[in-house]
Amino acid sequence: MSRGIVRQFILIVPLVALMNFACERISPSHEPDHYLLITHPALNRITIFDLTTNKIIGALPTHKLPHDMLISRNRLLYVVNSGSQCITTYDLKSLQFWNYARDFMKKDSLHLYTTMAPSASMMGQGHAKGESKDTAAWTDLNRDPVQSLPASFAHTYLTDTLFPEIARPMHTKVGAFAHTACYDCHDRSVGARPFGPAFTKDSSEILLVHLRERNITFLDTKTLSIRRQISLPIPVRYSPIETWVTPDQTTCFVTCRNEIGETKPGLILVVDLHDGKLLKTITAGIYPWHLMPDPTGTTLYVNNFQSSRISIVDVAKRAVVDSLVVQNGPAMMLLVPERKLLIVSCFYTDRVLFVDLETKKVEKSVDVDSNPTSMEFSRDGTNLYVLCGGESSLDVVDVASGIVRAKHKMLFGAYAFLPVDNRHDEE
Repeated sequence: MSRGIVRQFILIVPLVALMNFACERISPSHEPDHYLLITHPALNRITIFDLTTNKIIGALPTHKLPHDMLISRNRLLYVVNSGSQCITTYDLKSLQFWNYARDFMKKDSLHLYTTMAPSASMMGQGHAKGESKDTAAWTDLNRDPVQSLPASFAHTYLTDTLFPEIARPMHTKVGAFAHTACYDCHDRSVGARPFGPAFTKDSSEILLVHLRERNITFLDTKTLSIRRQISLPIPVRYSPIETWVTPDQTTCFVTCRNEIGETKPGLILVVDLHDGKLLKTITAGIYPWHLMPDPTGTTLYVNNFQSSRISIVDVAKRAVVDSLVVQNGPAMMLLVPERKLLIVSCFYTDRVLFVDLETKKVEKSVDVDSNPTSMEFSRDGTNLYVLCGGESSLDVVDVASGIVRAKHKMLFGAYAFLPVDNRHDEE
């Protein structure tokens, strides 16, 4: 048995097993009151976990390497597929979306697939006269369910319409000279690698970074068309990871990491959004990642993922003014409302730490399942949901005692979640 077949078998088995397990549950075909959307990059999937019933109620196909997500005020979900150079939108208001998610969870992907007629969005160039101009035609051998998502609730848009030189040989081979859709024509992560999306203050634009192209890209929120791009003057072997824009919308802070495996300090760039000029370069720890502001927007907490420190950045001074010592692999951070307390998930030590921001000491350490990442409070603030990718579980931690009250099994390879609280939104 080839390595490729073995790898597919390893990935499919837990997928089918969990789907069969989930099928024993009655899944609603409507939007739940309070739920989590969870990305699974290794499987190119999203799952939906209902926080009221504590059940997985749906699954959806995505393009390659779904990582980060955003949700708009009109309940449109944006999924950034880093391995396919695109964003897929899903309309959460659509009843068909919920029916599809329920059915997809219950059925094998191949059984769910239905033939799709060529559409204008797939038209390409370079085919011989008389041949199909459907640029998806040459991907028949690698058909994926994401190509059959109904247009009634899902659409895909490239975050950069130019394909990089590294992808040119395969594009030339299949005659795809117009880059209008990115399917399974080559290995994942060949493209520009979009990452770290965020809405602008008025939500009219989405800005993200491209790891390979090393730029900041602004997309129109409604059309997903590219409005502008800012090239980043980053040293060779560095890549941008995430952005944070100051409240006055004039300046952008950008975390940049060195190549994975190298223990060199990362960078935080300060960029003028008006003219794209580099205002300052700040030396950070190893692999700086997320930029989390305090409620006033005057201080940034930056987790250095390949170390044990969190940098504290003074926004006005544009400088690291202090740091917090946590444990190896700080992955995600969460501020406790109305308290000087920072919660940190530590990916490599399988712990969640409660850090007092005044004393800078760890107030509480909680053992959870392996590789914790995303965190979110329950509605009443008494519990903390912690996504643990190693075991693919959702641990429920009692905030007051630090005791893990429950563990819920997730689909293999859970990476990050996005909480959706309809009751809170209605209020």
